[in-house]
Amino acid sequence: MNIFSIVANDPVDQHFPNVLPSTNFVPDWYKKSSQNFPETKTELIINKPVITTSTYKKCSPFLDALTSGYMVYTTCDIEVTILDSGQPYMMWRSNRRTAITTHDNVQWEGLYKPEDCHDFVYKWENSFIFNTPSGYSCLFNHPLNRFDLPFYTLSGVVDTDGYNLAVKFPFFLKKNFTGIIEKNTPVAQINFIKRENWDREFLPFDETKSIINNERFYSKIKRSYKNGFWNKKVYK
Repeated sequence: MNIFSIVANDPVDQHFPNVLPSTNFVPDWYKKSSQNFPETKTELIINKPVITTSTYKKCSPFLDALTSGYMVYTTCDIEVTILDSGQPYMMWRSNRRTAITTHDNVQWEGLYKPEDCHDFVYKWENSFIFNTPSGYSCLFNHPLNRFDLPFYTLSGVVDTDGYNLAVKFPFFLKKNFTGIIEKNTPVAQINFIKRENWDREFLPFDETKSIINNERFYSKIKRSYKNGFWNKKVYK
């Protein structure tokens, strides 16, 4: 098994580790969602049985995205208010710890900024160094499928098998949000990339293979992909 090492960069912060498997951050709205269309008694649609009545709740790729890898999360409450100037202002109670810093906008000149976010780049601070085995990089991105969060974390790939400094996470804050970003809110998801060279090839249509794959998929009514193609992933 590969080992993902998390090294404290501060003698106090080592007592406040803020990286856990992403399985710990499945949101309540997902847990409360229905697995089937409302007011249905069958698993297949009667007048078109090739289609099931399943919702996204039964989509294994969607859940795999939510729960893949590890998650960096906030270690304190952060309150967001809007100043008279119209600019957002973020506060937290600890005098010792820095939860958020900023980037000068000159550094981001030319970057497209989301229309629903403030025109300013903030940065989630991080006091830990991430190390991966030789040949592996870390992909850092906004928590996958988490459109409900009041911010948008930018994506980046870092060669963490050689980079031995703490990675920071730039983000945009959504315009419509004021209030408290709660402690333990996920802010950046970590997945691993094995650095390999790739090339493309285009293959001709294989009718026999296509029929076999379709029969394999449609032979099951419930969870066709999960029962026929899915593989378990483990992050501890």
